[in-house]
Amino acid sequence: VAEVTMQPIRRYDLDAAILFSDILVIVEAFGMDVTMPGGVGIQVPEPLASAAEVESRLPKTVDVKVELAHVIESVKLIRKALVAEDRDVPLIGFSAAPWTLMYYMVGGSSKKNQEVGEKWLNEHPVESQELLDRLTATVIEYMSAQVEAGAHML
Repeated sequence: VAEVTMQPIRRYDLDAAILFSDILVIVEAFGMDVTMPGGVGIQVPEPLASAAEVESRLPKTVDVKVELAHVIESVKLIRKALVAEDRDVPLIGFSAAPWTLMYYMVGGSSKKNQEVGEKWLNEHPVESQELLDRLTATVIEYMSAQVEAGAHML
């Protein structure tokens, strides 16, 4: 993550660095597998099969400082590299939105997730709200941790 973020800064005279991190690290932090097979985009091979799985399969909370420590550590490394290489530009943090995360968690891929996500919202409003609440709390904690680690904006 740190090296991929630094490469464009080293090559071009940019006024900010952007954290390059996969959009589904939070999905992984919730214990779901994420794959990136060539040519088909990011996949969640075992999306939530039923609304009951929000309670039975997913943790109520995620300890971001443990489950996403690798990204938080990368933010620190990027900040150190920017200063050490005399390229002390702002670092922009990143996270996928709860809505995007939910759609992958229930749809499994970017090709199917909008249709399946909308169906979930209509058919399972209580479980959808619970999942979105958990994801929102995690995104807030994740982005706050990025700021604490050195990100200037999100």
